[in-house]
Amino acid sequence: AQQGVQVLALEGLARHKGSMLGAWPGQPQPSPLADMLASGELGSIRLIGDSITAGYLCDGWDAPSDTGVIVYQGRQGSYEEVSTTVGCWANDFRAWAGERGVSFVNAGVSGFRMQYLAEDPDAWLGDGADVVVVMLGTNDAAKEPLEDFRAYAREALSAAAARCRLLVVVSPPANERTDAHNLYGMDQVDSVLAELCREEGYLHVSLLDALELGTGDFNPDQVHPTSSGSHKLWSALSGQLGIARVDAS
Repeated sequence: AQQGVQVLALEGLARHKGSMLGAWPGQPQPSPLADMLASGELGSIRLIGDSITAGYLCDGWDAPSDTGVIVYQGRQGSYEEVSTTVGCWANDFRAWAGERGVSFVNAGVSGFRMQYLAEDPDAWLGDGADVVVVMLGTNDAAKEPLEDFRAYAREALSAAAARCRLLVVVSPPANERTDAHNLYGMDQVDSVLAELCREEGYLHVSLLDALELGTGDFNPDQVHPTSSGSHKLWSALSGQLGIARVDAS
């Protein structure tokens, strides 16, 4: 991917830079991905995330990799891309991309966090992509103070932005996890990411309230979505990105 190119020739996108996409009164909602696709600028997408992106505990989550793609190789070890058959939001996104001839890599790795992207970006980002989507923060909230997360996020997102044409930063859904102790909530993660995106001009989408705690949206640990919940994440993300109704060519 062309490095360091973060500005798209999209009139009106600046109104939404650093904030969740939404309708602008009297004008259609801008769709950076749709416009990139129409102009021939969207050839590849890479997701960077943790177990929520990897589809842990979703239907078929334990299936072996069927692509053999190494999505991370560095100080944390070596990890292959999860199976394309897992019933999760990332594979919904993959299907959307595949229908449009866009290559797709799901570099979601269970247990990973923003710190790892900051410390070893090459290991996780590889050669980058036209669009890089980063959804991290769930594990960070149980591991380091909020200000450390802010510092890691600033460094990590800068590295990601340098390896794509468009960086999309996604705030994870709220949780009440029972498998670990949160030092702070996802609402604070959301605030930090929104602030950084405003400062740096990254595109921010919040999935903070996309799921409902205590329902079938989550597994019993109240942090990992079920397949039903994960598909809702894709519905929310695609809707906010304005690509839900973009026809395949």
